Amino acid sequence: MNRTASPQLRFFVCCFLAFISASLLIVACSPKSAPVRQEPQTSTGTKPKQTQTEETAAKPTEKPKPVVKQKEHLQLQISLILPFELKSIDYRTATNSDLRKAEIAIDFYQGFKFGLDSMTREKGNVGFTLNVFDSNDNPSALATLAAKEAIKNADLVVGPIFPNGIKAFSVHSKNMQKPMVSPLAASDPNLFHNPFLITINNFLDQHAYKAAAFIKSDLRPKKIVMIRSGQADEYKFAVPFKKGIDSLAKGYHVSEIGIKAVGYENVYKHLSPVGLNVIVLPATERVFLHTMFKELEKLSRNFQIAVIGHPAWEKLTFLDYQQLESLNTYLTSSYLIDYRSSRVQDFVRNYRYQYSLEPSEYAFKAFDIAYYFGLLMDAKGKKFMESLTDEDYRGLHNNFKFTKSKAYGYYNLSLMMLKIENGNLVKAD
Repeated sequence: MNRTASPQLRFFVCCFLAFISASLLIVACSPKSAPVRQEPQTSTGTKPKQTQTEETAAKPTEKPKPVVKQKEHLQLQISLILPFELKSIDYRTATNSDLRKAEIAIDFYQGFKFGLDSMTREKGNVGFTLNVFDSNDNPSALATLAAKEAIKNADLVVGPIFPNGIKAFSVHSKNMQKPMVSPLAASDPNLFHNPFLITINNFLDQHAYKAAAFIKSDLRPKKIVMIRSGQADEYKFAVPFKKGIDSLAKGYHVSEIGIKAVGYENVYKHLSPVGLNVIVLPATERVFLHTMFKELEKLSRNFQIAVIGHPAWEKLTFLDYQQLESLNTYLTSSYLIDYRSSRVQDFVRNYRYQYSLEPSEYAFKAFDIAYYFGLLMDAKGKKFMESLTDEDYRGLHNNFKFTKSKAYGYYNLSLMMLKIENGNLVKAD
């Protein structure tokens, strides 16, 4: 049952949304520049007659110093399209669930603005105008947004953030030949057929191929066993994983079993008594996973076991990390925040000072996106897209290494393999 949003959450969200609904939010990020030097002007009155002395005769006439003109900087435009939902939320009765999308939009905007400001302060060769628009999470309204001059004149569009919006706006992006960033969705770019799309998050096929490559390079098992619960969604990971093993890990074979046909008690019959058994579990269903983990704990007393989990496990709150650690569990992930890093600690401290809030996952994501693209645009100007595949980035949250598809745009190749140690996710590759 949805509970009414806390007074603090509603107050913050409502105040912020009231602010941006009252005006078109246009934020200028100015480059660093030297101030114009001005010399004091001389009086225009009649000068007193000066007696010609030896001292004044010897003194040379001073030439007026030239005025140092301020260097003109290139001004670039970025447009954000985010689901603030100004027209659909009733703040008086809104629940936490109702405010969720608006909260994501606010966190993303604040992180993006913070990242662009940070880059501008450090580099400052280019000035930026940041235009912010409300998508209202309504794909049909995006045609109206696409007709706005701030969108037409934008050098880069970031958003929309959900798949339906990305699909709808991709039509306009292609027509205008305008680069657009998909900042949060993990959708396969093949779905959108937009050569100007830049996909940040890794899609499921990439996760499956990464797991297959890691098994070959690092785990080197005696046997690979995929155990399915029978959910149809499992095939979205299972099929590309098996293709990945066939192409990247030749010499290995995946034994695939359905738990309904075999039974939990007979899983041991499919394991190798010597060497490492890698158990691949493409499921996310709670009852199956709990039952499977208990069975694997028993089997681990007599068999060497490592588990490869579905990337969505990172978001599942019912999982016991201590249990997963005992089963030698690995996950693929697009991101990892190392709170021990001085860069992360500096960001958190400065973000708290700026907004009096803790940065959320979306604030971290937005900071990295803004900093990376801001850095690229600062260095390359309007031709920044020509260098997208050449410039890699190690961020606070994401790493970026882009490749290009002529039909489907640019997508991020950087992907991590994580292992659970001491109750935390740490890099394993």
